[in-house]
Amino acid sequence: MAPGKIKESQDSDSDVEFEDVPITHSGGQHDIDISISQRPPTWTPTLLLPSQRVRPLASGSEEETQLRGKISAGVERITYRKMKSDMGMDAPDTPATERKYDSFPELADDVDGLIDTIWESATPAIQTEALITLAGLTQTSLPSFPFSAEATLSIFHKFDSVFAALCTGTHPITGAALPGAVVGQSLATETQKVRIRSLAERTRNQIFSYLSSPSTSVGDGDDEDPEDADEPWMLEATKIYEKSLMLLAEQNDITVEGDEFTC
Repeated sequence: MAPGKIKESQDSDSDVEFEDVPITHSGGQHDIDISISQRPPTWTPTLLLPSQRVRPLASGSEEETQLRGKISAGVERITYRKMKSDMGMDAPDTPATERKYDSFPELADDVDGLIDTIWESATPAIQTEALITLAGLTQTSLPSFPFSAEATLSIFHKFDSVFAALCTGTHPITGAALPGAVVGQSLATETQKVRIRSLAERTRNQIFSYLSSPSTSVGDGDDEDPEDADEPWMLEATKIYEKSLMLLAEQNDITVEGDEFTC
């Protein structure tokens, strides 16, 4: 049975919008149109996570081996489809699940599903390494597509939430202890924490670089003035990996290996 999704609560208040109202003066004077500027809407990502197992998978068990294989296959498929996007090629009869990505949101959808699989396992021995690999793959895939603000910020918000959860042993939505942990107990090693912090810093710098570039066209918005449209995304970009970086700000720098998940 498919696990239910837990949704992060959101404020329901919305900004009130005003239309341009013509003001008519008596005495035959011409109408004067006064334009009331509209502030671009703020954007808040929604965090959805599946229910987790009650306890982690036993080390060396058949279930753990199967999970590692499933994650590796998922990472390889995303890498393969992204490579085909870089090459710009696809055979006419290629199955939809193996075709090249036409946009970053398509890649983000596959990444999102794999995050759910990793999260659901409730097995820290696999989760942290796999998520570091997947987050690194997502970050390095950004230059391959036109920048899509909402899809980009949403997927890294999810990475941030699960990394922070593993570093504190706390569920990011319910606040309960994660399976096999107590609140405040990290399920990530010191080396993994350093790798998460390094990955978070690289990702933030890369996205800020995109948003500040005059050549970047920010997607996912309405037909607004470009300068007005960029501002809310720049503000939201300050929240990328915000939780993880606050938690890991004091981590000592040590030499670490590349971000790669192994079976």
